[in-house]
Amino acid sequence: MSKRYIIRDPLSLHREGVLKSRKLVAWKDNISVAEYIAEFLKPCLGPRGMHKMVIDKFDETGITNDGAVILDKLDLHHPVAKVLREAAKTVETMVGDGSKTTIILIGELLKRAERLVSHKVKVSKIIDGYLIAYNIALKRLREMSKPIEKVADNTLRSFIFTLFNSKNIHDARLLADITTKALRHVIENSKSKELLDTNNIRIVKKIGKSLEESIVIKGIVIDKKIVHPSMPRIVKDAKIAVLNMALKIDEFRHFQPYKYQITISNPLHVTQFLEEERNLIKDVVNKILSLGVNAVICRKRIGKIASQLLADAGVMAIGRLLKEEDFYNVARFTGANIVSDLDDLREEDLGKAALIREEKIGEDRVVIIEGCDHSEGVTILLRAGLERLLDEVEHAIKDAVKYVASLLQEPLYVPGGGAVEEALAITIRNESTKYSGKEQVAMHAFANALENIPRILISNSGYNPVDIIPELMSKHVGGEYYYGFDPYTGAVANMLEKNVIESYKAKEQILKTSVETAVMLLRIDEVVDRRYAKRHEGELGGQ
Repeated sequence: MSKRYIIRDPLSLHREGVLKSRKLVAWKDNISVAEYIAEFLKPCLGPRGMHKMVIDKFDETGITNDGAVILDKLDLHHPVAKVLREAAKTVETMVGDGSKTTIILIGELLKRAERLVSHKVKVSKIIDGYLIAYNIALKRLREMSKPIEKVADNTLRSFIFTLFNSKNIHDARLLADITTKALRHVIENSKSKELLDTNNIRIVKKIGKSLEESIVIKGIVIDKKIVHPSMPRIVKDAKIAVLNMALKIDEFRHFQPYKYQITISNPLHVTQFLEEERNLIKDVVNKILSLGVNAVICRKRIGKIASQLLADAGVMAIGRLLKEEDFYNVARFTGANIVSDLDDLREEDLGKAALIREEKIGEDRVVIIEGCDHSEGVTILLRAGLERLLDEVEHAIKDAVKYVASLLQEPLYVPGGGAVEEALAITIRNESTKYSGKEQVAMHAFANALENIPRILISNSGYNPVDIIPELMSKHVGGEYYYGFDPYTGAVANMLEKNVIESYKAKEQILKTSVETAVMLLRIDEVVDRRYAKRHEGELGGQ
């Protein structure tokens, strides 16, 4: 039977099912998607913003006002929505804060660009005006910033408290104290004062009690219990052997991949066989004990004979620590060298800690290693009655760590409460008079987009922006650029006096990501969607 071929229209550029949109239609469709997502996130902005409840495809419910988390859980389908999600993730990864502000600013820039196009302003002129305004904003932002002479505890606490407040976190002041304590230990013990290793702060969550019971442990918490009930629960001045091996005889390990069968005809030989196995394991345990080890942590299993021998010698042991992150962090926090062969184990390979103890937290038993000499790492043990609250607080603390890491790279700060956006908007409007073309109109649109951030902050706090924005503008026109909006009093106040300060690096990253994303979307004039393209059976080129 001869083959059948499908002859397509030779003048057709795309396959059947390919969706195409061009020029103004494609352009407006993209902008409408960005506007919708920005409007979706606007109520979440600020310390008195609202939360979103999102139920994902796995039937897991998330309640949060973190922009990056919301967009991630929405499982967005439209390509523009995916671009915005990546922009939010970029900002959160780089500086730990500002994902909502970034998306809202992108939406405002695109919405105002659409209005200008309806008034016959070319897209190229809008982009030129936006880029001019963007460079002016970056320059003014640098001028506004103030250096941090010393990253003291109260300075750190102010930054972290402002961050937690913006995320509307429960017990923000308590969590700011806990996070500050953890960061202070890591910074003081860090080899580099300008680079903060975020891996040195671990977070362990345990359901039960309340957030007030959360503590900072200068060491590590292992979510495992000791392998034998006769072992000591507390070990002081611990010498720790970290082994990437099993403390047991693997049956017929040397015979693999071949299979052998051992037949014992004399019952006395069974006792001899078992005794020989015990002697082999005893030799292994004696090698460990000869170095003065009183705590053993194994990546793999610790057999019954080995665990009994270690218990008899008063040694605490933890087996099957399979989680790679936990295993390597134990070695890093205690200063131990991981050993895969006991013949290589030396006294200098042992880790040291002031105290190891087994403790029951909630329904689980954990082992806590603390008092590690010269260790940079700490563990934050979070307690709360709800798992969702624990997840939200964990995410916020991780964002705070990234935030402080970016702050240490460039120790500059700016006032919060919408002061930065208002100051940049006024500067851009003043500078726009130097340009006679249509770029001036686009610069005004850029300034209005920035000024909409404090408007949203005021509105979300329950006040009328029409009553407050004029007063805020008058302060900034008079040169008092450090004035912003206080959402708790509803007044315009000095943000520096109230210690409402933000990282310069975070504000700079928000500006950069917002403008780059908005300009990229403005340049798109055609969309070709091949996700639904059809390929017929028998068609040349495949199925």
